[in-house]
Amino acid sequence: MKNIYTIIVTYNAMRRGWIDRCLSSLRESTIPTIPIVVDNCSTDGTREYVPQHYPEVVWLPQDKNMGFGQGNNVGIRYAMTHDAGHILLLNQDAALHAEAIEHMLKADDGMSLLSPLHLNGTGTAFDYNFRKDSFPSDGNITEDILVRDDMQTAYETGEICAACWLLPIGIIEKIGGFNPVFFQYCEDNNYYDRLFYHGIRTLLVPRAKMYHDRECHGDTQAYNNQRLRRLLTLAAYDINNSTAGCIKMFCGLLISCYRNDLPHGKYIPGKFTCETIRLMADIRNIRASRKKERTINPNWL
Repeated sequence: MKNIYTIIVTYNAMRRGWIDRCLSSLRESTIPTIPIVVDNCSTDGTREYVPQHYPEVVWLPQDKNMGFGQGNNVGIRYAMTHDAGHILLLNQDAALHAEAIEHMLKADDGMSLLSPLHLNGTGTAFDYNFRKDSFPSDGNITEDILVRDDMQTAYETGEICAACWLLPIGIIEKIGGFNPVFFQYCEDNNYYDRLFYHGIRTLLVPRAKMYHDRECHGDTQAYNNQRLRRLLTLAAYDINNSTAGCIKMFCGLLISCYRNDLPHGKYIPGKFTCETIRLMADIRNIRASRKKERTINPNWL
């Protein structure tokens, strides 16, 4: 069996004991995994603590903050050159149940992204965003189904955040890593757009559990900052969207801004126009990115 690498991108991960809980959970896993920690230039002691207390970690410190997606790409490149069969992406503020990887491997078909249940930090409820975003509107998956004794091994679902993804190496070889245009937040949304375009399923494995210690977003200030810019960029780069589809999404976002429906602050007259002009000026790179992501290739790696 090829290696399973777990990639953890850290940035000031000493908070609330996050990194201890995360790495300790990997030590307790019933399926061995090789942890790769890509540190984005932490300043809280993470850079000294992790190599000293977790010698089994492949330690890849960076000299600047590369963001979540690009940090993961560093770890993915390492794993791909070291006989990886699967790559597990795991947030620094998350921890695995001991049998999580074992259950996900039982559901693995080699062609689908696998995810455990995303619970809150104490395991007493579903993670807020997981509950809000990951259950399809057709009602085939409900909270009740996911805690029953006769639950299925896996359920096909929609988008699930990248706080914990198990990726067979074949997916990486087919569509690659994260698009560098996204620094923090929306990089996993873009990745899901690519999975959907290439016909790759997302399977939720309910017997596998992960604990995510956050409230709504790990860094609320970072999440809300430039929210409008990220959403417009996501729409423009979505390879599933035609030109008409992009225009429709832009109009919807404009209406949301006008109604103050988005959590980025009050609507500022002209901000939407400025962001649209910025994207139009970058149209050459957008077209190149969309063309690249439509190809079968380990893009961005």
